[in-house]
Amino acid sequence: MSAGTRVTRLLTTSALLLVAVSCASRSASTVAATGLPPTPSVAPVEQVWVAVLGIAGTPGDLSSDRAAVLASLGDALEGSVVVSPVGCLEGLPPSLPTDGYVLAIQQGSRAEVGILAAQLAHEPRFLGPVQVLCTD
Repeated sequence: MSAGTRVTRLLTTSALLLVAVSCASRSASTVAATGLPPTPSVAPVEQVWVAVLGIAGTPGDLSSDRAAVLASLGDALEGSVVVSPVGCLEGLPPSLPTDGYVLAIQQGSRAEVGILAAQLAHEPRFLGPVQVLCTD
């Protein structure tokens, strides 16, 4: 890897980490302001981009894979590396199972997801926009 490529990768990763840390501090201040912890809920429909990295019958089956992704991308992106019920993501391709859980990188744009997915050893099973129907 050339020095220029390493510098570009470092700058891109640093920028993404800055965004993630900024978002994390805002959600922490929201909890502190209300005094209430977040609760599972049905969220308003939100469109995001995902890179599906794995699928399993239970969330626990994806724990070690999620840890490996976070080791590659950095713990600051913990909120962007999600394990979600398949039913909470509308727009996944029909080739993926309709039940179980997915391990995915979730961001606001194709570019952000693509940058993160490109840093991993394996290609995503799916990369595209989805509607988030619920959160936990």
